[in-house]
Amino acid sequence: MSIQNPTVVTLLAPLTGVLVPLDQVPDPVFARKMVGDGISIDPFGHILISPVAGEVMDVQPSAHAVTVRSDEGLEILMHIGLDTVRLVGEGFTPKVKAGQRVAVGDPLIEFDLDEVGRKAKSLLTQMVITNSDAVASIEAATGLVTAGVDVAATVVLAVASDDDPAAAGPARTAASDGILVP
Repeated sequence: MSIQNPTVVTLLAPLTGVLVPLDQVPDPVFARKMVGDGISIDPFGHILISPVAGEVMDVQPSAHAVTVRSDEGLEILMHIGLDTVRLVGEGFTPKVKAGQRVAVGDPLIEFDLDEVGRKAKSLLTQMVITNSDAVASIEAATGLVTAGVDVAATVVLAVASDDDPAAAGPARTAASDGILVP
C-alpha cells in the first residue's frame, strides 16, 4: 500500500469583486450546496474568466453558466447571477465552446453588468465544484479579489485508494444529470 500526498488545486478568481460565503447566497440551491461547494462573488467586472487550466465541458444555451474541468479533474460550474436563465441569453456573450481547451485567465463569458443587474434577481456569481466526491476540502478566501490574480479558493483533492480503481483518476465520460431549479 502506497501513501499518496493529496493534490492541491488553486482556483483563481473568475471575476473581480467581493467574495461572499456560499451559504449567504439568496438562493436555496446554492446556499444549501445542492449543486456543490464553493464561493460566490459580487462582481465589479463583466468578463468571466477561467480560474484553472482545463477543458470547457458545457456552456449553457442561455450563456449564463459554464462548466470547466480542470486538468486535475475538478468540474467547476460558474453561474452568473441568480435567475439569469430566464434572460434567455440576453446580455450574455459566450467566448468559448464545449470541448475547447482553456488556460487560466482565458475569457469564458462576457456579460452586460448593467442589463443583467437590472433584470436578474442578483448579480452574485457562483463558482462551485460539482463533482464533490473528488474533494477532501475547500478553503475559500475572503474579501476583495481581482480576476485572474487573486486566489478565490484552495481545493484539496480526495486521495484515491489503491483498492478503488474507479477513484484512480479524473477521467469522466458522462456529464452529471441536470438539476431542476424551481
